[in-house]
Amino acid sequence: MTPVTGKKRKLVIPGFASPGAEAAWFDKNRKKLEADMSRRRRAGDTVTLPQALARSAAAEKARLKPVTIRMLPDDLEAARLLAAAKGRPYQTYIKMLLREALRREMRKPAQAADCLPSTLPSRPLSFV
Repeated sequence: MTPVTGKKRKLVIPGFASPGAEAAWFDKNRKKLEADMSRRRRAGDTVTLPQALARSAAAEKARLKPVTIRMLPDDLEAARLLAAAKGRPYQTYIKMLLREALRREMRKPAQAADCLPSTLPSRPLSFV
């Protein structure tokens, strides 16, 4: 789990199947993580949470493609009300709903395969 790259050792945090597996990994690697944090603090190589979130948001935004859609006013108002109830911006809420619907439809193998154009790549679509 700790690949060596050049002279530095980089600790890579893997994906976890469950919160229990995540907790076990962090317990097992606690000393390595603390040493890495101490080294970064001494080197001045630290980042605040807002800075890290801003970097992550900028990277995600760079991947997004702007889209314009026309919606019925009633549907738009419903999306705004539901989004506000959940404490989210309405455009983010609509994007989340669309993503969930696409994932649900892609899980239907026979129907999805019939409606997809033949020009799609042969590899499966990934939804991150």
